[in-house]
Amino acid sequence: MISPAPSIHVASIEDDLVALDLENDAYFCLPGLGRHLVDAGDGQWTASNAVIADGLLETGLFQTAVSHRSAPAPSSAVQTSRRYEGPSPGRMAVVTLATITARKAWRIHGRPLKALIARSPNLPLRHEQTAEAMADARLFDHWMPWVPGQGQCLYRAYLLRAFLASRGRGATWVFGVRTWPFSAHCWLQIGDVLLDDDLDRVALYTPIMAVGA
Repeated sequence: MISPAPSIHVASIEDDLVALDLENDAYFCLPGLGRHLVDAGDGQWTASNAVIADGLLETGLFQTAVSHRSAPAPSSAVQTSRRYEGPSPGRMAVVTLATITARKAWRIHGRPLKALIARSPNLPLRHEQTAEAMADARLFDHWMPWVPGQGQCLYRAYLLRAFLASRGRGATWVFGVRTWPFSAHCWLQIGDVLLDDDLDRVALYTPIMAVGA
């Protein structure tokens, strides 16, 4: 049995294995290795043979098995705030969003993912406030075209999570990957509710890490 090394997150996608290295701010795709690994739970993986296990240990991406309670995998999203048609949050929410954007937008570009995660407020999920969070995310979606760099998923997710936190709402920050061609994406969820993204797009990605699950 082997486990991902500290600061390494992995996902098996069909025959391939993808690793996210937070320390080096990099993704690695290991073609063909996915078929040789089975997720045994509690942060442990079973390799099909000793040669595969030893090879992965030598890469530094894995270590000898360490058991720990893994965060639950994020739920598959079934609805999105982009279809929300309820009441808007009101003027004070607009003021708060403008303030958050002015204070935090400039801090995002060029910073490694690990630093952004450390700076992102990690509030508990409050499912009873999901409708209010959807309203906040809808407001955010309308606001973003006026903000430079708004098309980048990391930029949007970081700012939206900060805005939600200022309103007393937590959200799970999900990072996903796909292969052939390789692509990485991130988004926010509360349970099975997707915030500020499209269901069809996130369905293309396999979660590799969830912050605040």
